[in-house]
Amino acid sequence: MTKILPNLMTPFVLFSLLLGAAGLTATHFMAVQFQEKIVTQQLDEAANKANLQIDSELDKFKQIPDLLSHDPRLLSYFDSSQRADKISAAQLNQLLFEWSNQSQADTIYIHDPSGTVVASSNYQQPRTFVGENFSFRPYFASAIQGNNTQYVALGARSNVRGYFLSSPLYIDKEIVGVITVKVSLENLENILTSDDFEIVVLDSNQVVFLSSQAPWLYHSLLPLTQQQQMDIALQRQYGQSEISIIEAFRPSRSQSEASNANQSSNLKSNEIRKELTANQLFKLGAFNLYPATISNNQYQVVALKETRAELIKILQIDVIFVVIYSLVMLIAWSWRQTYLAKVALTRLNQNLEQTVDKRTHYLKQSNQQLQQTLFQYQESQSKLKQTEQELTQTAKLAVLGELSASINHEINQPLAALRTYSENSLKLLEMERTDLVKSNLEKMIALNNTITDIIARLKVFTRKVTKQEHHVANLHQAVNNATSILSALMIKQGITLRLSTVPDDINIAIHPTELEQVLVNLIHNATQALQQQAIDQQTLLHQAEALQAIPQIGVEWQLHEDMCQVIIWDNGIGMPADKLEQLFDPFFTTKPEGLGLGLSISKRIIEAYHGSISATLLEPTGMVFSLNIPLYKVSD
Repeated sequence: MTKILPNLMTPFVLFSLLLGAAGLTATHFMAVQFQEKIVTQQLDEAANKANLQIDSELDKFKQIPDLLSHDPRLLSYFDSSQRADKISAAQLNQLLFEWSNQSQADTIYIHDPSGTVVASSNYQQPRTFVGENFSFRPYFASAIQGNNTQYVALGARSNVRGYFLSSPLYIDKEIVGVITVKVSLENLENILTSDDFEIVVLDSNQVVFLSSQAPWLYHSLLPLTQQQQMDIALQRQYGQSEISIIEAFRPSRSQSEASNANQSSNLKSNEIRKELTANQLFKLGAFNLYPATISNNQYQVVALKETRAELIKILQIDVIFVVIYSLVMLIAWSWRQTYLAKVALTRLNQNLEQTVDKRTHYLKQSNQQLQQTLFQYQESQSKLKQTEQELTQTAKLAVLGELSASINHEINQPLAALRTYSENSLKLLEMERTDLVKSNLEKMIALNNTITDIIARLKVFTRKVTKQEHHVANLHQAVNNATSILSALMIKQGITLRLSTVPDDINIAIHPTELEQVLVNLIHNATQALQQQAIDQQTLLHQAEALQAIPQIGVEWQLHEDMCQVIIWDNGIGMPADKLEQLFDPFFTTKPEGLGLGLSISKRIIEAYHGSISATLLEPTGMVFSLNIPLYKVSD
């Protein structure tokens, strides 16, 4: 390691590092300035746009209090003279209700000089303002002094944010009451939604009363003075005693200081207090803030954007500079190394040519050996396939050998009947009973067809499979052929075959002869298991209930998307659970006279057609074999 470092610390490397550090510093500084300029422009546009939209919405209601304060019907309510057209309180409530509907204001209500509401447009609602005294609200205190006032607060009765517009009511230049129009702020938040920025609207105390983030409502961006906290509490402006700072804008502190954050912010509010300077970008917490100019409606719109996106872009620029600079230095280093390497390359060419000649000779020898090995492999594969086919054919003949007794019985019965009918026909001919002879001949022809069908099924089962044949099997035909071959054996042993009805339109992607071989192997194994069960009845006393059951073999089927599942089960003696894993191994058998090849060959046949075969135990006794074979799809 100590030898490598001096080799790396060359003048070229040191100069490259110093130049890169200076370039990275300059690039980082310019990237910061550029990003701040872009963010300032974006936030300026967002804040001014939101400011104009909110002003536009509120200006719709701004002139309503002043206009309604001159309505003679409203003023007649406060007229002390006994006029015939003086309006009643009920009529005044109805009048305010109509004005509210026409102007789309949330609520319009009238105060008497003490601040008590004498009429309101929501007089029919459960939380009506009628009878409530709002003298503590600044908008009333200012309006009763003769000023047109705007104010934002949380409704004391409705608990709904509102923007309150108040105007005094005059009769003969004397203030007799106040009219207030409450505009709901719930709908204004819809225009503040933005995917790139956050928009908050502050009141005169810099408390958030509109925001695209609901948790920020009724909190401040900066600490409030004790006087501001007291004023907000007395006016019940936001329904809470103390306004806290939004956590996202709280300065980082230790855990102990965080627990006393509210107390310290009140005690030192004059020291850490900052004003939100309009049209100026500054950072607060994890955000960039850009306050717009305070509106004529006495609120201030602030656009915010997280600094994380800005930092990521600056880091991306830094990374790009490092990558580009590294590539340039790498190119310069490579050019220098290339020049030095040309000399060494010239020297190596001569040695390389000699080495290539030796390698070429060696590769030729290796290629010849590889070709010879490949030829031997192909020859071995051909012999293996031939051996596998012969083994498969041997397994078929082995099954037929085991079934020879039942097949012989199945053929001998019609042959004996043929002999009887023939002898009977000779006697009937002597008696000239031609009608009965004809009947015997017809029966002999039917028996001959029976023998022909039996031999045909065996010929189809024993024939060899060729590659040229079309690999599609009809499930209905395959099941019928397999069960027909074993029907005599099952009848002889008293086995009941539970065969589900198979439609004749289910075609499977497998050679029909190989499918019949697999079915015959499995059903024949089931008959042997049931036969062994009958022999072992007296020794298997713990399975007494199962031994009393009728021996049965079932063949069922199911379709699963592009696969066909064939299920073959029996209620025979089954096998130990620890032997299931060896069931499909070659030469594994539980029968003394068995070869152990039937299930192994069946598995190879099914898997050769992209299928699968599995075996499970059937409770209380027996086995279940499941074949999953792809359905045949007709190509376009």
